[in-house]
Amino acid sequence: MTGRRVALLLGPLLAILLHLPTLGHELVFDDQAILGENPLLQDLRSLPRLLVTPYWSLPQHPRSLYRPLTTITFAIDRALAGGLRPAWLHLVNILLHALATLLLTFLALEILPVTWAAALTGILFAVHPVHVEAVAGLVGRAELLAACGAILAVLCHLGALKSSDRSGSGRLAALSWLAAGLGMLAKESAATTPLLCAAADLAFARGRGVGRMRLYTGQVVTLLLYLAARGAVLGGLGVGAPIAFVDNPAAAAGPIVGRLTALATLPRYARLLLWPSRLSADYSFDQIPVIHHLLDPGVAGGILILLVMVGGGFALLRRAPAPGFSLLFIALSASLTTNLIVFIGTLMAERLMYLPSAGLCLLAGCVAAMASRPGSRRTVLVVGMALCSAGALRSWTRLPDWKDDFALYRSAALVSPRSARIRFNLGNAHLRRQEYVEAVENYRLALSIYADFDDARVNLGMALLQARQPREALDLLRAAAERVPGSADLAINLGAAYRALGDRARAEAEFRRALRLDRHSGRAWNNLGSISLARGNLEAAIGDLSEAVRCEPGFAVFRINLADALTAAGRQEEAAREFETAFRIDPALPEAHRGRGEAALWSGEVEAAEREFVIAESGKPPSARAANFLGYLAAGRGNVQDAATHYQRALQIDPGLADVHRSLGLLYIERLGRPADGARHLERSLVLEPEQPGAAEMRRLILAANKGGS
Repeated sequence: MTGRRVALLLGPLLAILLHLPTLGHELVFDDQAILGENPLLQDLRSLPRLLVTPYWSLPQHPRSLYRPLTTITFAIDRALAGGLRPAWLHLVNILLHALATLLLTFLALEILPVTWAAALTGILFAVHPVHVEAVAGLVGRAELLAACGAILAVLCHLGALKSSDRSGSGRLAALSWLAAGLGMLAKESAATTPLLCAAADLAFARGRGVGRMRLYTGQVVTLLLYLAARGAVLGGLGVGAPIAFVDNPAAAAGPIVGRLTALATLPRYARLLLWPSRLSADYSFDQIPVIHHLLDPGVAGGILILLVMVGGGFALLRRAPAPGFSLLFIALSASLTTNLIVFIGTLMAERLMYLPSAGLCLLAGCVAAMASRPGSRRTVLVVGMALCSAGALRSWTRLPDWKDDFALYRSAALVSPRSARIRFNLGNAHLRRQEYVEAVENYRLALSIYADFDDARVNLGMALLQARQPREALDLLRAAAERVPGSADLAINLGAAYRALGDRARAEAEFRRALRLDRHSGRAWNNLGSISLARGNLEAAIGDLSEAVRCEPGFAVFRINLADALTAAGRQEEAAREFETAFRIDPALPEAHRGRGEAALWSGEVEAAEREFVIAESGKPPSARAANFLGYLAAGRGNVQDAATHYQRALQIDPGLADVHRSLGLLYIERLGRPADGARHLERSLVLEPEQPGAAEMRRLILAANKGGS
């Protein structure tokens, strides 16, 4: 095998092997919103619609991004994997990172004089720790695709310029335009590709080749077509919707102060690229302060970095074209993602350095290639191997942080303790784990950092509800609803607070107010359906929950709630279909496994049902209803102590389940000889659902138990 082939294989192979642990990772950060809640990703027949749909397609998100190629790949992945399978999606991300590594190695072989230096370039890119976010986070695929498109476009552009064959040059030019266009359709930052091609032309093809006018005309036409498509879908070329202050305070600070703050991020980016010891999923307010003075050290450092990158790059183009191009590659590819030219939705993020880091790796290859004597080559090789080993080790230790939301936000809070967004996200992660005290603590920390963080205030109210502090929750949510009276989501949250206080009438009134504000609110329909179901009004419940599913067909929880209502109405065949659809949408959802267990019970498949219930009971979060069913199965086998344990586990998970209190109460009275405990649980069940079927018999048993104990 030739040295060139070895160089091309080493980097991609290391990229694959290093990131294999992500195959066991879950959806994190924005993955669920982009992949799990977009109904257009569930059917390949919707692919044409993805071309004319914003990246954030849900109603509550602004129409600010256009990345159809990225969403199309997600839809194809879901179809090939038979549903939302994180392992498959992570595998594709790994392979795309390997492809980007391969393309960069090809580019290094094209511009560097020695093969081993090109191999070092590819290996450094494969293992760089700053890439973990782009590879391990599924939405980082936009970065991977954009980088593949941009690097391939530069390669083909150089090939077209150097080709003496007119037909071959034309094919390479067309491929360069296609790659550039696909990169832009993956992520808007690839709009810098024509400039990267021009920099490569200045560095390596000066005075050579034919058809320059045709080449650049094609690049300009490609960019204009992309901008036209983006403008048509989003209604404009810019970000459009106001950028949240908590995510990017520079955007709200004005054009001068905002750019000073952006300049101050450049030294931070340099540290991440050169010494990635402390990595975080977020650097938003107030982890990076707003800079108001030109003499701030961060601003001075940013200006110095710009002078080195741009000035140094142009100065070196003639004397040392490869290092000059590498410096310009870093500057140009980062120009749209550092808030220096346009403000974007985030102030700073590691994933934004995926493509610029390719320039840094090329620069490292250039330095290595300068070693001319055998002794110096050995020294450079040892240093290069040490850098690659250190990068691989840091990436390996960083990967577990991206396993799930909780691990990610907990690690980020250690590195970015002043980030209000991270405290908010960590609170959300605790809330999903039903760790309400910790959730409340992190929401309060988020508000202490950014007092106007309304989302944190609302979620604090929801956490207080779960923590059995409904009065304080109600005050918070009522105040939030008064500030934004036109918010359907706030009306829904306020309704949830009233419901927790047992005021179903006010809860229902708030849910109906939410529907007057937004007839397409799946959450409002879902909550109305839940109230109707608790009242025993099954037809109304099925109607409301069907509307919730119609509004948000890709939201598995709504389908599960509809299936529960259908089950209560004796329509088991329809319920089984909804349970199965919910499982296909989100196979990791514990309640989806619980639903499949119920469907298996109806078919007489007891062992299969029990397996599903066990999965659901041990899920994240655990399913109280699954524990209830395990209690039912144990009682049916005569294992009354096991049944009581499962019922108690169900109530530990959710003390508000009336049917579990009823089952445990009956077990205590009829089979365990504990009438007083049984009466207590039956009474609690009636408090929760006074109109439930069999209420009269339950009251009779309570009276009998109390008489027997007196």
